[in-house]
Amino acid sequence: MNKTVTPKQPQLTAGKTREELILATAPHIDPESPAMKESIAKVEKIEKEEAARAVLGSGLAFGASGDDFDWDTDDSVILREQRATAAYRNRHGELIIRQRASWCDDGDTFVYISPENEVSFMEGLAKRARE
Repeated sequence: MNKTVTPKQPQLTAGKTREELILATAPHIDPESPAMKESIAKVEKIEKEEAARAVLGSGLAFGASGDDFDWDTDDSVILREQRATAAYRNRHGELIIRQRASWCDDGDTFVYISPENEVSFMEGLAKRARE
């Protein structure tokens, strides 16, 4: 039988700040220390997120999964996945454009551009980018 354990946190009492409560219950902790300030900042961030959830509801605002969300077609997606891409020369002097394999690919994808075609290739890319 598993028992659910919930951490107990001191509740703020009326008129006491978080720092005052810490000093009252744990006088060995320095509320001015960088670690304590970082912890307080994290708690404040969590409080803001919880307050926002209470106002906005528990919908998609903070990552709750929506059954009808589609990463491929939803207009709210502003950045699509981009594979890592490298450009370098091989030992034959060719310009190699290499793109990292996706999880379902057998290996990386390569494009070989011979030195005499590099300028035409790059001009064509620049033209397409401006369209």
